[in-house]
Amino acid sequence: MQKQKTLVLRKKGPTHHSTSKDGFTLVELLVVISIIALLMAILLPALAKAREQGKRIVCLSNLKQLTLAWMNYASAYNDKLVNGANGDTPGNGGACSSEMGCAAGTNCAAKLPSTDPWNRIDLHQNELPWVGVAYINGPTGFAPADECCQRCAIQTGALWRFAQNEKIYRCPVGDKKALIAYPIVDSMNGKWKWNLGTGSGDNATTVMIKNLNQIKGASTRMVFIDEGHPSPDSYAVYNGVGRWYDPPMARHGSGTDLSYADGHAGRIMWSSKWTVDLAKTAETRITTDPERTPPSTDCAAITDLYKIQIACWGQLLYTPTGPAGCRPSSD
Repeated sequence: MQKQKTLVLRKKGPTHHSTSKDGFTLVELLVVISIIALLMAILLPALAKAREQGKRIVCLSNLKQLTLAWMNYASAYNDKLVNGANGDTPGNGGACSSEMGCAAGTNCAAKLPSTDPWNRIDLHQNELPWVGVAYINGPTGFAPADECCQRCAIQTGALWRFAQNEKIYRCPVGDKKALIAYPIVDSMNGKWKWNLGTGSGDNATTVMIKNLNQIKGASTRMVFIDEGHPSPDSYAVYNGVGRWYDPPMARHGSGTDLSYADGHAGRIMWSSKWTVDLAKTAETRITTDPERTPPSTDCAAITDLYKIQIACWGQLLYTPTGPAGCRPSSD
């Protein structure tokens, strides 16, 4: 008889690892850190640019929504433009509601014009301003009022009915304490100023637009502009002399955002370093007023001024000066 073979399974012994240790060496770790640092150096500027672009888009969206509210107001009131004069003098607004958390006697609410010596009251009879008084006159110039006062100024203004979202009144890169950043320009039923013409007396060249039907070339006529903080009145620019009244702004790089009477929002880029420097100097709100007349030899600076004057008034009411070929453009 044949014997049956027995299958014997032998258990293998433990696997022996190599004598080398697992993990990174110091040199390998330093190489990885260097690569990460290099990638961050490459990506961070792009991320910063994307973040700024996002804030710019938000600003343009805010301007567009405010302008649509401005147009809806005109539609609701037989094409009459809202009072763009930003309330009255500091502290002379109406009483604010305690429901907003305001202290008793806080006077920031919008009210009908009354005794403002810097305003032609007869131009705004029975016209509630689009916002109330949202600023204070401090030792270094105008500054945002406290948050309650600004909220009250917004919610009691004539445009609140058509734009009931506080966020759209604020620029994301404006003054951190400012809830209102976008004034209406003088020409769009703003605050009348005696010296915006040739600089002397009651000047008929300071033409106020009171009705939507008066606007010619709506796609080129400015309504709101990004000033970055509450304004004591409407945004002012001379129309009879070659000089800035309110300074230019450079809130988003070397330019500023603004909106137009046809409802779209856009951006004006400054061509001259002089203009950008003036914007940055004025933004510090120093007590010494910087020179606001562009250098006679700086064609780019003169053209920057032309851009805003034409966007505000539709035309220049003085003979342009400057180097040959330096002339206004509506572009």
